Amino acid sequence: MSEIPAHHSRVRDQYPLPLAALAEPPERYAELRDKCPVVRVGLPSGDHAWLVTGFDEVAAAMTDPRLSRAALREPGAPRVVTGPDFGDNPFNLLNQEGADHARLRRLIAPAFTPHRARQWHARIEQIADELVDALVAGPRPADLHGGFAALYPIQVICEMVGAPFEDWPRLQTWTERLVSITAGTPEQRLAAREEAAAYVAALVAERRADPGDDLLSALVTARDDQDRLSERELVWLGVNLLVAGHDTTVSALSRGLYALLRHREQWELLCARPELTDRAVEELLRYAPPSEIGFMRVATEDLVLAGTPVARGEGVIPVMHAVGRDRRHVADPDTLDITRAETPHLAFGQGVHYCPGAGVARVELRVALATLARRLPALRLAVDPGDVEWVGGLLTVRPRTLPVDW
Repeated sequence: MSEIPAHHSRVRDQYPLPLAALAEPPERYAELRDKCPVVRVGLPSGDHAWLVTGFDEVAAAMTDPRLSRAALREPGAPRVVTGPDFGDNPFNLLNQEGADHARLRRLIAPAFTPHRARQWHARIEQIADELVDALVAGPRPADLHGGFAALYPIQVICEMVGAPFEDWPRLQTWTERLVSITAGTPEQRLAAREEAAAYVAALVAERRADPGDDLLSALVTARDDQDRLSERELVWLGVNLLVAGHDTTVSALSRGLYALLRHREQWELLCARPELTDRAVEELLRYAPPSEIGFMRVATEDLVLAGTPVARGEGVIPVMHAVGRDRRHVADPDTLDITRAETPHLAFGQGVHYCPGAGVARVELRVALATLARRLPALRLAVDPGDVEWVGGLLTVRPRTLPVDW
């Protein structure tokens, strides 16, 4: 292969790049997208990888079959962190490829069709209203993150999967440890993985004894009557659904609401024109996505990505959430505008790992915005936007609290 140009190969940045002030994306992303959309970065583990930030380049990397999630488990593969993490788990849906990956996605697909999302719409609306009721009845200023955004997606996915909502504190703790990059220890990540799997295994046993009209019961049937997945696959599908089924929606909602309230004219416009809700959701996914992190893949052969040679065995991190402000695809990308007709983003991924729950997530986000705009049009931040503290070291972006009043 040709020699890597010096400006590509030298390591200037350490991944993950820090958020800018006011929960804005890392400032360096704009420079990288414009000048060097594929650049070498250092990882917390001490290894190196190629960071990809441009829209076209990220889309190409996410759909290139030569960039593999499964290869993360090969001996000597680069690692984001030292010690165990979710990339080690061969039963995690995100880490599977080929026939097994396609088989497992087919099993959960019926739960996430547009028709199924419409069936859930009324219940999702009810959950949102109940949480707003509790928020209104509680002390003020209220915590819009802890009292609404963090609970709402967990309750929805618990009911869909068939897990008791009262277990949400444990699910929240396990999730934060499982999506940790630098916020937790290897021992905490491993313990969370084992505890979450044991929890779902107990739920599986309950569904075998007493099936219900929920996704986990359907998966138990597929396991026991049709032999379409192994016991470990069944358990880890349950973990995947409970964790991935709420975590990014929590962050998208909290970060999106913060962005709307920080740009007060946009919140007032949404309240005055509820027909803009669908556009607002897509614009927020572009402008304030749930993460600024990408899922690393490993090159299974030598390749060239956007003119940059990538050697077999090297890591590539396409940051799907960094692409929404690519000025090659969107005009005035640093302006939040919920009337925008074109809102290019890759918030749900691209290719075979496109989020299977994207339809339900969109319904949740639309209902949340519509409910809050209808019930609390005077909603405002109760602190200076710069005083909101953001949790670091996780795959997703979220505030510790989001104080609001109305």
